[in-house]
Amino acid sequence: MRKIAGLLLTLTLLSASVGCLAEENQEELDDLEAEDSRYTFTLPTLGRDVDGGSMLDLTAELEKVPVLLFWVSSQCQGCHEWAEGIREGNVNYSVMQPITIHRYGNFETSEKIMEVYGNNSSDHYSPWPVVVDAHSRLALDFDTREPSELSVVEAFGNLPTPSVILLDKNGNIVWEATSYWFSDNQLEEAGQIASGLSD
Repeated sequence: MRKIAGLLLTLTLLSASVGCLAEENQEELDDLEAEDSRYTFTLPTLGRDVDGGSMLDLTAELEKVPVLLFWVSSQCQGCHEWAEGIREGNVNYSVMQPITIHRYGNFETSEKIMEVYGNNSSDHYSPWPVVVDAHSRLALDFDTREPSELSVVEAFGNLPTPSVILLDKNGNIVWEATSYWFSDNQLEEAGQIASGLSD
């Protein structure tokens, strides 16, 4: 009887660990899917004049110029510094369009993002489009525009904040900032790459 009980316990433990391993493997496959695919989105904005409407279509923006996609949260000091640096960095909007995207909508409200990045009296004001609800809206396949099974946040690899990436007209990530803190050199590098893409 003890042998049977021991065997059952062993099988139970093994089956539990198989599920965990399968879940980890699924996460790795999901990460690979996100890396191998190109995504776009249509997300609500803060509704300010500089947002260009109540909804923003990333593909439509990419048809004009490369997009500097800037992932933020309201409490992130690096995000605040990047917002100020991009604003004061005299970005050439004919070469590169910044778009701020709220990363942690499941933890903080759009109103808080409006207060920090949308209010022109804020030190971190972003005078370019700011989009929200990336955590709860599905990303779209870049080519077919069919909804994916991933949220926008997941489709772009669950990036931490701040993350600053440059997308070309085909939705490919062609540059990514490597510093938590704002860097003039990195912004200039992104601008040079964007300029080369516009030629």
